[in-house]
Amino acid sequence: MVRSSARRWVILLLAFALLVVVPSSALAQTQQDVDAAERAKGIAEARKSKAYAAYVEVTAKLDEAVEKYELLHAEHEDLEYRISRMEKAVDLYQSQAATLSETAKSIVVDAYISGQNRMIGSAFSADTIQELVTSRALINRASEWELASIDNLDAVSRQAERSSAELDVRRADVAANQDAAAAVVEEIAALQAQAADILAKADANLRAAIDTLNQEKREKALEDARVKRQLAQKSSSRPGAAGGADPSLTPGFICPVQGGASFIDSWGFPRSGGRTHKGVDMFAPRWTPLVAVVDGKVTFGSNSLGGLSTHIYADNGVVYYYAHLQGFPDDIRSGQRVSKGTVVGYLGNTGNARYTSPHLHFEIRPDGVAVNPYPTVRAAC
Repeated sequence: MVRSSARRWVILLLAFALLVVVPSSALAQTQQDVDAAERAKGIAEARKSKAYAAYVEVTAKLDEAVEKYELLHAEHEDLEYRISRMEKAVDLYQSQAATLSETAKSIVVDAYISGQNRMIGSAFSADTIQELVTSRALINRASEWELASIDNLDAVSRQAERSSAELDVRRADVAANQDAAAAVVEEIAALQAQAADILAKADANLRAAIDTLNQEKREKALEDARVKRQLAQKSSSRPGAAGGADPSLTPGFICPVQGGASFIDSWGFPRSGGRTHKGVDMFAPRWTPLVAVVDGKVTFGSNSLGGLSTHIYADNGVVYYYAHLQGFPDDIRSGQRVSKGTVVGYLGNTGNARYTSPHLHFEIRPDGVAVNPYPTVRAAC
């Protein structure tokens, strides 16, 4: 009887425990669901707001402006490269023409000395060296070698004129390009200010909605980059550096521009001197803090192309290069170790970027060789 009574008490206690524990767990789960539902509702409401619509419009225009600027910049670099090659060609043509003109003049002088008055009259009546060298008197006087030189002079002189005319056109193209780029630089600055103003006034719900939007854009960009990389791999047995760094080489990588930036995949775009772009240009307001993307040693430097620059040397051998900086932090010395997230410079446009919109030129160099940083940076920014 006692044993039976004890068994009933045990059953009652277990039942009571179940009544206490299960509802508590279920209540906690219900509260989490309620909180998640409230956040979702807040984000949904924020997405209907004018501020959210304004942010979507501004950032879409900003993305378009950055892409337009990158294309204009690439066009400018290509034009400058072509102009430099054409200038050398014109100089060569003009030098050849001058040499050949001397040859023609020497024939005239020789004719004068030998008393060929008819030829001298032709020389004085000719308006241009081309008229002189094609005159019958001069042709009759010239030797076979001299005649070839005279024919060459005409061809070279005409080529020099055509190249000079083309140079004028290309220089006009550069001027138009610079005007267009200057307008886009102003547009980028204005749009960045508008986006910053919207964020500064945003409440928690709007910020959450904007974060969700940016995450969706980031995921789409990463998917586009993945497809692009796959196509590159299919078209070549050696996809090369355009595919980017293996994620295993950049563990814990964070965005190098504090607060984020606007950028596109500009790997391979034309650059001065016939070079191609080996990094990603990240556009943000001047003096935006730039941070170490990983732990490592930092060094500061300067050169004519990159202007003020920072290198981060990670422990696994990967080097991260920051160029066109406006300045360095006062509390860090070159050569010391820094932790991920430490400010290692400020965004600007020094070096050969002094006439461009402020931006960070950022590179990733596993084993000292640059690879496309876009996939890595897009995943973090």
